[in-house]
Amino acid sequence: MRNIFKGSLRGYVCEDCLEAVSEVEILIYHPYRNANSTANAASNVKETFRFVSKEEAKQRAELLVYKAKTDAEGNFQIEVSENHLDASFDIDFVCGTVPPKHPKPKRDEIVQLHITTFSMRLELEKQAKDEKHRWEYAIAYKWWCYIRGHFFDAWVICGHLMNCQTNKPIANAKVTAMDADFFTDDNLGTATTDSNGHFRIDYTSADFKKTFLSPWINIETDPSFLSFQSGPDVYFKAELGGTKLVDETKADARKNVGFCLCVNLCSDVNVVDPNDPNFPSAWTGIGAAFSSSYGSSSYDFDADGFAGSGKNVLYSVIRLTGQAALRSGSGNPIEYRFRVSDTTAPNNTVSLPESNFTKIVGVTPGLFTSSIVSKLTRKVFSFILNDIFVWSDQSDFDAEGWFDVNHAIERTLIAVGLTPADLALYNIIEEDTLISLNTTALTTAPSIPANSINAGQNIPAGSKIPLEKFAIRFEIREVIDKPSNNFGVIGGNGKTLNSVVMNNNPIYRKLSIKELDESSLCSPISGTIHGRYTVYHPYLAGCSLHLNNNSHTVERDILDGVINTLPAVDERTNNSSQLNNPPADMTRCTYTLKLFSSTRKHNGDYGDSDGGTPLEQLFFYDV
Repeated sequence: MRNIFKGSLRGYVCEDCLEAVSEVEILIYHPYRNANSTANAASNVKETFRFVSKEEAKQRAELLVYKAKTDAEGNFQIEVSENHLDASFDIDFVCGTVPPKHPKPKRDEIVQLHITTFSMRLELEKQAKDEKHRWEYAIAYKWWCYIRGHFFDAWVICGHLMNCQTNKPIANAKVTAMDADFFTDDNLGTATTDSNGHFRIDYTSADFKKTFLSPWINIETDPSFLSFQSGPDVYFKAELGGTKLVDETKADARKNVGFCLCVNLCSDVNVVDPNDPNFPSAWTGIGAAFSSSYGSSSYDFDADGFAGSGKNVLYSVIRLTGQAALRSGSGNPIEYRFRVSDTTAPNNTVSLPESNFTKIVGVTPGLFTSSIVSKLTRKVFSFILNDIFVWSDQSDFDAEGWFDVNHAIERTLIAVGLTPADLALYNIIEEDTLISLNTTALTTAPSIPANSINAGQNIPAGSKIPLEKFAIRFEIREVIDKPSNNFGVIGGNGKTLNSVVMNNNPIYRKLSIKELDESSLCSPISGTIHGRYTVYHPYLAGCSLHLNNNSHTVERDILDGVINTLPAVDERTNNSSQLNNPPADMTRCTYTLKLFSSTRKHNGDYGDSDGGTPLEQLFFYDV
């Protein structure tokens, strides 16, 4: 009976990235220094793995018993003599190359490493019980990365590309690694992600030591200027069909990386697989700034309906964001809709009853606004119709406000001269927007009439703008048989925000100079002068006064104890805010008094620009 010892040798380039150590020579020795007892066979590999010096290799030459070579998978086997069945052996390997077949190093040295000591009898008994069993050894990544890089100039990047929200892998994406340099950034390589979102980029130091004098002079030119670190400063780009998934810059670079770089990249772009029944459907946010949930994080809604840590209120057109599968696992279309209720409740209480939601986006006039809900990008590049943007349309809703993105995609394909069958030629990029809602169709509070209140006057209590809140509900379903009202339940159905504060009123601002009001706007003024202002909005974020003259010898904020007082309230009013800064610093010149202000209105992507341009009052000061 033949006794075959089967083994396998692999090495970690990252903690989750293992590669076969192929085409290397395996050496089996009698134990060095008479360490030949079975009791010593179970060596601690962390202590025994080491380099073998030339001197030691010579001393152990007469102890060599067997040789073998690993195949492409890192496997090897040796036929063991009957005389050696009860012996313990040292196992080494001579590393003449590393994946992906980097040449033997130019330096004149043999890279031999001792792995461990093992009992032949124990290993053969394990193989007798299980014919698939192999003695296996995986070299720790710190050792293997050093061996690859130091002796073979083999550098590697091993990573994954996932969706930031769902942690779902993104396949077929092109990932490019760049080295940030002072002169010109180096392209270290590009790889395509597999079905698990995994990618690997192999390179050498020559790839990141390029200069404008290459190939005659190569050196790593660190962008921090003349620091000349040994490793590259790596940042990443990733795209799928022309859509940017990851767009890092030099500022994001990982500084002076080692021989092995392990990264996890994520993208906010959702790539939809229409045939994947496990693609999660959910309403997750409002724009890019806020979640659609109650919570304590900086982007959640609080119990009263204010958004994020800034206590923002929603205004204008908002994007209701998230993701929805095109079809269920059984191939049926999936539809969704958003409904609105005038009745609200705190967000930290049970969801409002479904019957409260009487307004429907796509049905109630004015609520729906068209927006990009998907993007189709050719799997194989084409100069014609390579990228097609899918805009939502009123025709994509049924009479009850159910939105069918499949209809939107098919309608778009037909509109550009294609057919629904051509969808197979495209990747479907989820654009994050489910539906866009126009909040101006909900809010009704009247604004302060223009010029109804003079600068320096308070806003009458009866004229102030009331609080307006609404609730939003997301519903989603599988369409099994629409004519017979046969629908399936989809996870995420019924997601509700009980309270969302909205406001579409402009800020009310008035500014004047008291001494000009009492004379004429064209008269020079002197002595002690005063500003008048009125700033009002129910969600006032901040306001300030700034004074400067044409020569900018005077350039300062006005601190009058009113406009700069915290915390912010809904109104700032002063009928006599002194502008002079004792001792008198105002010289004969033309001056500008500016009133800056802002509100907490936000559409989920941008804050309100209302109040962004300051009110200005010019005057001439004469000593």
